[in-house]
Amino acid sequence: MAKRSYFTPNSGVLLQVSLGLFFLALGVMGLGDYNSRINGVARFFGREDSLRVVVAVVELVMGVLLVLSLFLSMSSGIARIFWVCLFGLWALFILYYFVFNGLFKPDFVPWLYEVAWRCVILAGLWIVGKRAIN
Repeated sequence: MAKRSYFTPNSGVLLQVSLGLFFLALGVMGLGDYNSRINGVARFFGREDSLRVVVAVVELVMGVLLVLSLFLSMSSGIARIFWVCLFGLWALFILYYFVFNGLFKPDFVPWLYEVAWRCVILAGLWIVGKRAIN
């Protein structure tokens, strides 16, 4: 029986590449926004942005790992830990920013929109994770 290549063009690969590029772009934008002149002035006047930088770096690493995992083979144990961490970090991000740090703010409909598209990303991570582990 021939060993099947992990990298076969299908919807799962497209989803994984899309998620990887999404997280790469999100991380780069987060770090770029940190270095903007407006944020520099805000930091000068005492605004603390260290959590934003940490989140941007984590998103950047998530994107790199999502794309690289298409080309690198991982054992099932390492893959399972990797995907659980990705899924857990994104779920914690949603909980922190949209439940503990401003439930229904600024208004219910905009809040629901922001939570909904982040949950779509979470569902995509779940699907890609299940595909990688099996």
